[in-house]
Amino acid sequence: MSRTRTSEARDAGKVRAMFDRIAPGYDRANTVLSFGRDRAWRRRAAEAAALAAGGSALDIACGTGRLTLELRDRVGPRGRVVGLDFSDRMLAVARRANPSIEWVRGDATALPFDESSFDAATTAFGLRNLADPQKALAEMRRMVRPQGSLVVLEFLRPPRGPWGAGYSFYLRHALPRLGGWVAGDREAYRYLGDTVDSYLTGEQLLELASRSGWDSPQLLRLNLGTVGLMTSVAR
Repeated sequence: MSRTRTSEARDAGKVRAMFDRIAPGYDRANTVLSFGRDRAWRRRAAEAAALAAGGSALDIACGTGRLTLELRDRVGPRGRVVGLDFSDRMLAVARRANPSIEWVRGDATALPFDESSFDAATTAFGLRNLADPQKALAEMRRMVRPQGSLVVLEFLRPPRGPWGAGYSFYLRHALPRLGGWVAGDREAYRYLGDTVDSYLTGEQLLELASRSGWDSPQLLRLNLGTVGLMTSVAR
């Protein structure tokens, strides 16, 4: 696979500072900007993790913990769910809302856990913001026990045609305005809109996962092909 703009190193400090700034309004902005669909996408991701009661899961780049909470609801009180993120303020929001969950500040490309520690590893809409997404995917694979689940929920490059063109226009022009209005930081949402050219196609995402050690990854396209739910079973 040719090198894409997504795989180019991002300034981790600047990205972390941006997410620290928007943390208080992040959930509200996501709901508004996705027209309420983000919750359904996260539920689909949690279901794809196929966790049993008493199981364990690691949610990487967890943000304020919405997917982490979905996972916790599936493993129940005897299970273990860990949410990991590099933003202190995102974790502070998550910790205030759900203090019983284990929240860890850490690097998605160098996870601070022993290999094969979890029944599932997940991430939602965080892969494109990482300096080395391939390494993060490899780390996810390292965390999961044999027959465990790997799940990535991520935006895909807008498809060709009128729908894709309209969606690209929304990301570049409407999203910064709406995000600025809801979250109070237009510059941050301009960054998120400007990265649309670095979104991977579904085929590129699958290839990246295969190169990271995932076994026969599968992709389900959601939201008219603009969101991908990628899964694999660890062998």
